[in-house]
Amino acid sequence: MRSEWTGPPVAIVGGGFSGVMTAAHLTRRGVPCLLIEGGDRLGRGLAYSTSEPAHVLNVPSARMSAWPDVPDDFQRWLGDDGTSFAERSAFGRYVQDILGSLDGVTVVGQRCVAAERSGAGWQLRFADGSVADAAALVLAQGNQPPAPYRPGADLPFFINNPWSPEAASAIRQAAETGADVLLLGTGLTMIDSLLSLEEAGHRGRITALSRRGLLPRAHAAHQAAPVTLDEVPLGRVLTLSRWLRRRSGEVGFRAAVDSLRPHTRAIWQSWSLVEQRRFLRHARAWWDVHRHRIAPHVAERLAAVI
Repeated sequence: MRSEWTGPPVAIVGGGFSGVMTAAHLTRRGVPCLLIEGGDRLGRGLAYSTSEPAHVLNVPSARMSAWPDVPDDFQRWLGDDGTSFAERSAFGRYVQDILGSLDGVTVVGQRCVAAERSGAGWQLRFADGSVADAAALVLAQGNQPPAPYRPGADLPFFINNPWSPEAASAIRQAAETGADVLLLGTGLTMIDSLLSLEEAGHRGRITALSRRGLLPRAHAAHQAAPVTLDEVPLGRVLTLSRWLRRRSGEVGFRAAVDSLRPHTRAIWQSWSLVEQRRFLRHARAWWDVHRHRIAPHVAERLAAVI
């Protein structure tokens, strides 16, 4: 049921998936919103703004609905059987369609440069000097660009941000010249960069370097094996790690890892700061490659070039 909202709108800084869906849920309840996006990725954000067909979702379409109460929404929008790993740009268009259907959202195509408390609400200032009042403030800024990295030498072709225009230009140049390429890291971004190089026709040598040399695992069919929170050991990273290894031997690592999805917040909050740092230092890389899996056909392409 829509409520009668009489105050100023809620301001949402960031117009990617999180920003759009925050606006969608608020407007469903009759709360008007300012959706502030100063870049060119409205409705798409970083993840879904790529235009390359080789960059696909890491989850089948049947599990990518934007609405928890309509689990097949994206699948029906896409028009497939739910098993495909759609292009990420398609999901971006899906989110843009959701944004276009919303009533009560005002899009502000400006960069927000400051936000200050004003009475019980907020006053926002934009890059052009204009201001706006808001009842509440939501920061939906997504992943920020990588921190500056200085390799210790003057490397004219060193690219710090793989999603920048400079990175796209460097990929085209490497493909044209056949130059060897060094990729720092072996996670999902490395795979996207590798696919971009292949699509550009690159035929030189590609070396991917990381401390552990771990690669994301592939999706495969498996039976779900849900667990309740009471069955999951809390409080210590080592205890959970041992439980997860034992559970993986019983039901397979995919089912074991997926069974923790509803409980990750509770698990994280059960750890002390020391345990959280221990996870980030020792276990995160292993968790990432088993939790954030890649499409089977992408794994096949990766195996063909290793």
